[in-house]
Amino acid sequence: MNTLSRILDGIARLLERTTPGGIIAAAVAARLIFGLTWMLFVNVPPENVPIAGDTWEQAGADGYIQIARTLLVSGEYAFTPGSTPVHNRPPLQVGLMLLFGAWWPGHWYVVWMFASALLSLAMLLGLRALARDLDFGDRAQRVLLLLAGFHPYMIFISKTTTFINAAAMLLVLVVLLLFRIRRHPLRYGALAGCAMGAGALTHGTFLLLPFLAAPFILSLRAITFPRRLAASALVIVAALTIVAPWTLRNLHTFDRFIPVVTGNGYHYWKGDAVYFGGDYPMARVYEAETGRKFEEKYYGAVDPDADAVLWRLAKADMAARPERIPLRFLIGTWTFIAPTDGGPRKMLVSAALNIPLVLALLVLLWRRRRSLSREQVALTLLLLYIVEAFAFFVSWGSYFTMLLPLALLLLVSLISGTRRHQDTKSRE
Repeated sequence: MNTLSRILDGIARLLERTTPGGIIAAAVAARLIFGLTWMLFVNVPPENVPIAGDTWEQAGADGYIQIARTLLVSGEYAFTPGSTPVHNRPPLQVGLMLLFGAWWPGHWYVVWMFASALLSLAMLLGLRALARDLDFGDRAQRVLLLLAGFHPYMIFISKTTTFINAAAMLLVLVVLLLFRIRRHPLRYGALAGCAMGAGALTHGTFLLLPFLAAPFILSLRAITFPRRLAASALVIVAALTIVAPWTLRNLHTFDRFIPVVTGNGYHYWKGDAVYFGGDYPMARVYEAETGRKFEEKYYGAVDPDADAVLWRLAKADMAARPERIPLRFLIGTWTFIAPTDGGPRKMLVSAALNIPLVLALLVLLWRRRRSLSREQVALTLLLLYIVEAFAFFVSWGSYFTMLLPLALLLLVSLISGTRRHQDTKSRE
């Protein structure tokens, strides 16, 4: 037996001694230890400072903790008491901050790391349930949990105070519930729609999922057509019901129809600078059009009307330079995999981790193109949608975390050759 064979044999024996529950527990503990260590001893410049006094503005990222603290102080959904209401930060992450940390302004970040660990726990439990539903063998389940549980990127991003970890967990939950619609179409249809609605309250990319899920549900020939139709409608209705209170709040507050968030215009022009070079042109474009000063805070326009102006100008720019549209997708896809927002070192590390995964998926999908299950096709299309939805506007490295658990699930399913027996033509 050569050296490589001995190593592989040792890995196989080690896998046999592990249990899914043990892997999950160790992975959650690793995230908690890393996050607390990073927040207390490593993070420079510090984002994990008190949400009080002179450090109010610097705490956390993207303004979520500021909104949560303002809600506690004054009851306003704003970055600071008495300031303009916020339109571009949906409420789910804010709600989590309210529960985990905003009530302790001095050391909120310690409490938040426990919330982040709980989100990781829920995500890994969801992945384990998906692996079982997709008929993974015991070894394949353990491999999946090891990859997702100890992927360096997943551990590193667990320290974030943005929506990313909640979105990653909810995306796994959405897929789990959607794939279970075969069992009880109406029950799981309603639950899947609720999960999509909750996801939309982290990021607007979830808002299209109920409509994108409909073709998958209608393709399930093992279910009668009326029940397929009812389940598809129920997914959409449940998602819109969850989102509706926030949409009505936006309509009442801003006198504009904002289903989840604005930001298309802002991020279009931000992506224009990232992809094609130059300084961020949002303020210049807006001020040249209106003659008014452009105000932004926490990576977004303060006034939703200002973002509407930017989006109108973005549509005019697309009409004037249509050749840039495919370039945006191409460049954005690359920066999604090898992000440039953190400098050369981050780009190289991310590329080393992400490019082999993407190449392996592409090769395996091509090789198994004639035997892909319905679920594997659905996962592939979902991942493609998320990548390109971000790529068109602007891609940042942390967004890749949203799809990483499902990408690893798809990878292991393709390698192991697993297929749901319900999906075979002989059972349809």
